[in-house]
Amino acid sequence: MIPEVGNWFRDWRSGWAGPATLLVLASLWLLLIGTIFVYSAADGPEGGFPGAYAASHMKKILVGIIGLLFVSMIPPKRIESFSVLFYGGTLVLLILLLVWKGFEGGVVRWIRIGGFGLQPSELAKISTVMVIATALRPGKKLQRWSDLTKLTLVAVIPFVLIASQPDLSTALILVPTVAAMIWVAGVEWKKMATLSMILIVLAGLSWPTMPNYQQQRIISYLGIGSVDQDFAGGYQVTQSIIAMGSGGPTGKGLHLGSHHDLGYLPEDHNDFIFSVIGEEWGLVGTISVLIGTLVLVLTMLGVAWSCRDPFGRLVSVGLAAQIGCQASINQAVTVGLVPVTGLPLPLISYGGTSIVTTLLAIGIVISIARKPIEVVHPDGLQKGVSPVQHRPIRARVSKQQA
Repeated sequence: MIPEVGNWFRDWRSGWAGPATLLVLASLWLLLIGTIFVYSAADGPEGGFPGAYAASHMKKILVGIIGLLFVSMIPPKRIESFSVLFYGGTLVLLILLLVWKGFEGGVVRWIRIGGFGLQPSELAKISTVMVIATALRPGKKLQRWSDLTKLTLVAVIPFVLIASQPDLSTALILVPTVAAMIWVAGVEWKKMATLSMILIVLAGLSWPTMPNYQQQRIISYLGIGSVDQDFAGGYQVTQSIIAMGSGGPTGKGLHLGSHHDLGYLPEDHNDFIFSVIGEEWGLVGTISVLIGTLVLVLTMLGVAWSCRDPFGRLVSVGLAAQIGCQASINQAVTVGLVPVTGLPLPLISYGGTSIVTTLLAIGIVISIARKPIEVVHPDGLQKGVSPVQHRPIRARVSKQQA
């Protein structure tokens, strides 16, 4: 095992040109913005930079970057071989959380040992993508309902375990993630529509089991009943919109966001950090975040497009959908387009497990970009074939012409 690990790092300089470097630069840009505004929202200028929150945030970024670099050195084939074990390990952690919840009651989402904390649901999001991509590795087209049902079950198990914590917002991120992977794998649109209708019916049937605060947020958003707006998150959204609107085109300036500094905006360093960016950097700041996120997600999709290996292609699509959807939902919450969810803004919001796991996910895509797998036989693509397959043919034609 040790000599193999040595081989992983032997060619560490190769493969960085193109998508890999772009992924690193986009990630660093978002991390920089996040550090600036965690400091502004949680610490303030009084104590100097970095404050307690910013220092903690930077330590977690450092751990995440080390993880990204390490994972980016591992060949995609080896990452694939760890997928099932990784998935099983995250399920065990989620089950242990539920057992602990049975003793303690309430909301249980973290495993804490001393000063170290781990949120298994964040790891489960990545492991679910990896194990589904592994299951689709032979290039199955999911034409049979039995294949589609098995893959759906793989995603339903972590979904239920995460939602039972309760953490419905994190669990829901698995829905567009898995849907994107199944669609790219080639499922018929009729089956996709039928599966969507089944999920909608199941969601309706699960309504009585949802915690009261989740029901209140949905009811408040739909405007179909009388609820406590503060309890349903209406106060947070109102203050978020005021903060963003007061920033104007260029913002009030760093540390000059009086609305959140006076304590009107809850969770300003975490779930609503996008609002702080809008207040202090204005439209220019929010657009810079949108562009950084867009470059990151589109580059990941570009890696998937050029990848000829089914595992690498599906993992890249799944992780891109995951990061893109979470960022979009977080930003939509701040302006009241969707109910309050509690999802952090990837690479920007204050947090440990979220930052580290997001950087690990990006590291996996970088590995796929740096070490593409050349295939000789068709790999399940509906259109197009591997360019490697036709190289001998072109060579023979050239000889005949000569």
